[in-house]
Amino acid sequence: MLPRIIHIVKRFGCVGGMETYVWRLVHGLSEQGFSVSVICEQVFNEVDSNIEVVRVETAMKKPRWKSMLTFRSRVEMLVREKYQGQAVIIHSHERSLLHHVTTFHGPPIDIGDNLRWIKCLIPRIRAWKRMEREELLAPQVQCVLPVSSIIQEALCSTYPELTGKRIELGWPGVEKSSMCGNQRHSTTFSKGNFVFVGREWKRKGLLRAVEIVRGFRDFNRNSTLDVYGVDSDEVPRAIRELSWARFHGWNAKIPWNQYDVLIHPAAREPFGMVVSEARAQGVAVLMSDRVGASDLQFECVRMVPFDAPLDQWIAGLHALLALTSRSIEVKWTWDDLVDLHSNVIYPQLEVKIL
Repeated sequence: MLPRIIHIVKRFGCVGGMETYVWRLVHGLSEQGFSVSVICEQVFNEVDSNIEVVRVETAMKKPRWKSMLTFRSRVEMLVREKYQGQAVIIHSHERSLLHHVTTFHGPPIDIGDNLRWIKCLIPRIRAWKRMEREELLAPQVQCVLPVSSIIQEALCSTYPELTGKRIELGWPGVEKSSMCGNQRHSTTFSKGNFVFVGREWKRKGLLRAVEIVRGFRDFNRNSTLDVYGVDSDEVPRAIRELSWARFHGWNAKIPWNQYDVLIHPAAREPFGMVVSEARAQGVAVLMSDRVGASDLQFECVRMVPFDAPLDQWIAGLHALLALTSRSIEVKWTWDDLVDLHSNVIYPQLEVKIL
């Protein structure tokens, strides 16, 4: 008999990033016959009836570190009470307790060397570091799943003790319906319709993207940049007043067929699901070397060092636009992620009786 799989996440819903990852994984496991429970604070979409959702109320929303301490404490109490005597595997996506496997969706906390000892005295930093260490290195943790090799390297550098734990990569996927095989087809490029996608526009490199397109417009005055995920009133006036930059806010569906290249010069991107989504639609990608999706080694992607001079970025655009055909690539789907867990991760875990 399959054990019950308990997933822990604060926000449960197909709303982007980590939340979409957990949503896809949980529903895929349920479809494969696993008994799945989700412990969370909020639910954003209608959940399949086969999935048990247990909500934990935490009135405190800010500061985040105190809210997380409260959340994990209440989750621990709930798990011990509700699932006592049951065979379970607890899978966390938060800074939780009791879990046997954790998926690490972002980089570890970087205190830096400047005034390090003083920073470590700040209650907020001390709390986050303690929660992070317990999430990764607590005795009952059997497996750690970074979402990319970039995150894995950062974790192992920060916590050398992780060498004693099992580590597997758990990349985010794309929908299977996006898969068209690794076909090649001719296409007519407009030679200048670019797109940027990201709510966290500073970290994902919108300012750099604007400068890249501005520089490229010296060669093609008709070039444009469409921006999704952020409203114009959230960015500096100098950007929102550009005639060739158009802001569309949040949009569940990006009209990929309108664009030649996704520009993603992120300063720090644990994975970069938008890269996989763009490639699944045959859109070329110009991205920094700090994007975890580089693990999948896509074609029609030009990777540029984050700190490279502007002309190197512009040369990357020229190289991508010079292609006479582009591939449609799906290297890793949500079904692949589910299979990784059901066939590789969970069978090798020691099931616990609470």
